[in-house]
Amino acid sequence: MILFSEFKAKYRTTALTFISFYEVNYTYDRELLVDYFGCVFDLLRSLIKRHISPKSLDRLDVVQEVMKDGSLLDALFDTNDSEKGLSRHLSVICCKLKNLIDDEKI
Repeated sequence: MILFSEFKAKYRTTALTFISFYEVNYTYDRELLVDYFGCVFDLLRSLIKRHISPKSLDRLDVVQEVMKDGSLLDALFDTNDSEKGLSRHLSVICCKLKNLIDDEKI
């Protein structure tokens, strides 16, 4: 149960940080988010490794590698590419995260 509480707290912190970077211009810190996501994935892996197949763990590892790279985060927070790039989805992502936090689901 302690591991789950730690995961939930780190996930919430990561979500709040993500939202903060969206709301406050020029505060995006790639290394910080990559570090936070890495911790979240490590905790998640520890929580679920006994409950899912090795193939599913491999899929989680693929997602973790994408997040560790940081280029997806860079594309999301790219203020110069708001029309056609991934950054146009950032407001939707942050709105959904805020709703989850407000509903105390994170």
